[in-house]
Parts: sequence; C-alpha cells; structure tokens
Amino acid sequence: MMSLGQPQQSSALFDNVENITIHGGNYHHHSIQNFSISNEPGEQQYLGLFDDPSPFVKGLGLLRQAASLPAAHDSSDRDPPPRCAEGTRKKVIADIMNWIKDPTPRESVLWLNGPFGNGKSAIMQTTAETLRNDPQTSHLLAGSFFFGRGKSGRDKAKYLVPTIAYQIATNIPWMRNPIESALISDSTILSKSIEAQLRYLITEPFRRTLDQSTPFHTPTVIIDGLDECDGHDSQILILSAISTAVFKDNLKLRFLIASRPERQISETFRTHPLHQLHLPITLVNDYKTSEDLKKHMRSGFDRIYERHSDLMFAVEKPWPSDEKLTVLAHRASGQFLYASTVLKFVDADDEHPVHQLELILTRPSIAFSAVDELYTLILESNPRQEMLSSVLSSIVYEHSEYGVDIHSLEVISGIQAENISVVLRGLPAVIGVETPYKHEMPEDFPWQHFMRYYSPEVSVHHQSFIEFLTDKERAGRFFVDKDIGYGEMTARLDELVAECLTRRYSFNVTETPIFDRIPTVNHPRGIFINVHGNSFATC
Repeated sequence: MMSLGQPQQSSALFDNVENITIHGGNYHHHSIQNFSISNEPGEQQYLGLFDDPSPFVKGLGLLRQAASLPAAHDSSDRDPPPRCAEGTRKKVIADIMNWIKDPTPRESVLWLNGPFGNGKSAIMQTTAETLRNDPQTSHLLAGSFFFGRGKSGRDKAKYLVPTIAYQIATNIPWMRNPIESALISDSTILSKSIEAQLRYLITEPFRRTLDQSTPFHTPTVIIDGLDECDGHDSQILILSAISTAVFKDNLKLRFLIASRPERQISETFRTHPLHQLHLPITLVNDYKTSEDLKKHMRSGFDRIYERHSDLMFAVEKPWPSDEKLTVLAHRASGQFLYASTVLKFVDADDEHPVHQLELILTRPSIAFSAVDELYTLILESNPRQEMLSSVLSSIVYEHSEYGVDIHSLEVISGIQAENISVVLRGLPAVIGVETPYKHEMPEDFPWQHFMRYYSPEVSVHHQSFIEFLTDKERAGRFFVDKDIGYGEMTARLDELVAECLTRRYSFNVTETPIFDRIPTVNHPRGIFINVHGNSFATC
C-alpha cells in the first residue's frame, strides 16, 4: 500500500512536457479537501470530504454533512468558550475525572446538575480540554456536544448522534471503518430515530469491533446543556436512547451529561434503569462554591487591574478589598454568571474600573442585563401566567434563610397547593422544591399517610432572583412590590387567625422558627408561616 508523507506541489497535469495531443478517452478530475494519510503502516486518516462518488467516500461524507462540528468542545464557533479560572472548581472536576479514569465504574452515566449560571458549561469545557490535552487521557474522550439554545446546529437533537459518531470515527482510529461500513450498508440510518442512530452508528460498530470478553476502559462522551436542546420531548428521547444503549445494548461508552434540573430531565433520571445506574453530582455548597467564586473574581479583577494599569496606578492592591469581594460573592449565591457579568461591567473600555465597581456595590441592578434576560425568559416560559404573579409575591414575602413550604404559600397567596406545585414545576432553574423520594422512607411506613401531612419545602436558588423581582426597573411586569404584597398577605393572615379562633382550632405563636414540616396534629393540613421572626402554626 502506498504511503504518503508531505504532499507534493504540482502546477499542471504534465510538468515540462510540450506538444502533447490526446485522442479519445475520458478525463476525470478528482479534487480532495483536507485529506491526509499517515506514514504509520496500516493506519490511514481521512479528515475531510472527497468529490469522488465511491460508496466508501459517501459513507463518510453523509456523516460529515449530518454532523454539527460547531457543537464540539474545540470548535472555533464557541471561541472563547467558558472555562474554569485556574484554581477553581477543583473538587468537582476531580470527582468527575476520577469517574472517567475509573476502569470499572458502577455507573455508566454521570449527571452534573445545578441551576443556571453556576458554571456547569465551564466545568464541562475544562474537563474536555483536560482530557484532550493530556496524552495520558486523550484516548478517554470519545466526543463532545455542547447544546446552545437558539444556536444553529447546536439546538436540535437530530445533530447529536451524527456529531458524536463523526468524532468517534476521528478520535478512535479502529472505529472508523465499522462506522463507515454501517452507512455504506444503509444510508437511511441518518433519517432514523435517535435510538436507532445510536444503535446502528455507534453501539453495533463497537460490538463488532471489540472482543466482549476483553477488559476495555470505556471512553466518555460529554454532552453539555441538555436542557438547551429544543423541545422537552427531544431531551427525554436523548436520555431514553442513552439508557437503552448503555443498560440494554451494553454500549461500551460512558456519558457525562450536564443540565439544569428541569422537571422533564429530573423525572427521566428517576426512572428505571437510569435511576439506579447513574451518578448524580449537584453543584451545591459542599463544593465550596463561595470560595471558588472569590478566586474566580479575584483572578478577573487582577486581569482588569493590569489591563487598565494606566488608570489604576494610584489604586492599592489588593483591589477590590476582601470585604467587597465577600459582598459580591454573597450576592452571587453560587452563580458564576453573576460573577462574570460583574467582571465584564467593571472591565468597560471607556470607564474607570473603580468607578464601575462602586456603581455595582451601590446600585446592584445596573450591570445585569444578561442575568435579567435569563430571569425574564424563565418567567415568560411558565405555562401558568395567571397564577405566577401571586406565587412570586408569596415567595418574596416568605423568603428567608429558613425557606418556606407549599402549604404556607397556599395560605398567604390564596392559591391551592396543587396549583402552586404546577407553577413551581415550571421554575426549576430558579426555585427548588424538595420532595422526599419514596424509596427513602421505611418500607413499612404508610406513604400515603405521610404525604397527607408533608408539605414540600420551597427554596430560591439565588438571592439575585429575589433582588431581580423586587427591582421594578429590572423585573418589568414581574415586579413584586413588597409594600403592596405585605398588605395583601397580612390581610389573608388576619382572616386565617379569625377562622382559627371561630372554629376553635389550636393556635400557637412561638419565638423560634419551626423546621419540622410534618405536623403532629389531627388535621389533614398543618400550616406553618414564618412572619417577621415568629412562626405561626395553625391546624
């Protein structure tokens, strides 16, 4: 077999030849784009498209046309991508890398989840780059797909499997021929369902190539932003296809998936067999998010200081002070998007950084158009707009470090708990609803009896969401007026107290917050309401 090294330059079909006449025959012109063949015996590398109409080339060409290369982690379309600042998110990245490097993990799917803006994409990008750039781990990255809402080629489920299959054909040399052969045998694969594409383009080629009895360190496919894939049904189909491939068809791949904990995604991860065989990682305080935010902002402010050195020569370091940095980290509430927005605002070309920072500290709303757009989009997409305003007002009124439960919101809003639950199901990006898993209860405990008294606890993910809602300029039609809300809620509480006294229900006032959400009284609903330091219990 001919082996090619560096391509030779040629300006004509016959060099240094004159007076040639050709009679008859057919002349075929073949053009090749981005084609290279390695010098290693037996290893050919096809990196581009042929104009040649042979079946072999059609297989690769069809896959390339159906793929979306801008969705890959190293695509120029995403440049510069979000990355973790040096020294941040070390614990969560280490946990992910340990799972990827484990030759025999119990789980074949890892789900990294958390509210929007807390750095999931940066973690996924950093993980992908860490794997690819280290010769010791580069073989463990099979492919990547970064969904992007409204981004052409990155917002549809139909691009996912062709893109991953194309990367596998490129990154894993011995998988190239089996994948191409599958497309040559059946060019309609790319028009089939996601589950069928995964089976015929990836699962079956792996099965035909690997010796099933030989230990094999399964490489990882990274899928970021699943919640940004267009359509809830498509998100569910992707997870269902992965579940079938991994747990039923024994696909020799593992999947690292990141998303917000949207209802349809969370519920799919709770179904069998994904529920038992996936590893969830939730980005919460045990990953020292506050400290990482401080490091992220300190690194960013240092770069701003250097970039504006002509303006900052008289400003003492460290700038800003640790006290101001702590204030900003507290406002961020784990939200890296908030921190990045602060840095972009302070780094304005035509303004003094010190002045910009003081504006943020004294007028927090001034810099956050990007955050506000996201909050507005989330609220506008809620299907129960007619109840949304009242529910939001109740949450703002009851918001405290102790949280609030749905039955309390029912009392102070006048909306039935069932309807409040429906409203909150559409807000998982900003509001969490903690409901116990049935499997966490003792087997002999009467579940229906428990749920009769249990009131799910509601918590706001980010303090910045409350600040948004209570700022008329930022929130627009979703603005919550605290003064008006206070009057309405107080009136409802007065009515409740009057009803309790009229019906001779017990009524208690305590000086300490009540944490127990399960009443011990003989009434189907005990309501706990925390009002200005007092906890009222009605039954």
